[in-house]
Amino acid sequence: MTVPDFHKAQFSLCEENPFRLTPPGAQARLNADRHSSTNKSANSTTEQNYPDPSFSSIISALKEAFSQRKAQGFAFLELTNSELMLIKKSIFVTVFACLAAFAVGTVCWLILNIAIGALLHSMGVHYVIVPLVLLAINVLTAFGLFRLAQNAFGYISFHRLVQTWRRVFA
Repeated sequence: MTVPDFHKAQFSLCEENPFRLTPPGAQARLNADRHSSTNKSANSTTEQNYPDPSFSSIISALKEAFSQRKAQGFAFLELTNSELMLIKKSIFVTVFACLAAFAVGTVCWLILNIAIGALLHSMGVHYVIVPLVLLAINVLTAFGLFRLAQNAFGYISFHRLVQTWRRVFA
């Protein structure tokens, strides 16, 4: 058996698929068929025998492919689980922020309003301006807590999870 010289190999387009190149062994058989009328021994010397894989190597390749696919599936499940955990934590943060906004609003209304009202009254501020100042303070506090709850509520969505599934399955 002679070893083919791959430095001198020339590839020609395959007839059945123009985007696939013929391997050197097939090209050697084509050239041998063309020159078979001149030299019968050229066909036997240029024909290359490709190794025939053993049953154990095929089984090991299939096991490796299966383990890689299994690892890919577990990675996908972990990614899906992390997205679900993010949604769950966002729900808890939103509920906690709403409860905190209610509690802080109540405490602010009771303590801060009484203290500021008493301070403004002792300074001699007109009785019409005192409730307006208290209302402005309450509105600013409620707006800040509403923005916190709105930011956390933005993460309660299955959109990110659906986008992840689309990237994996598309």
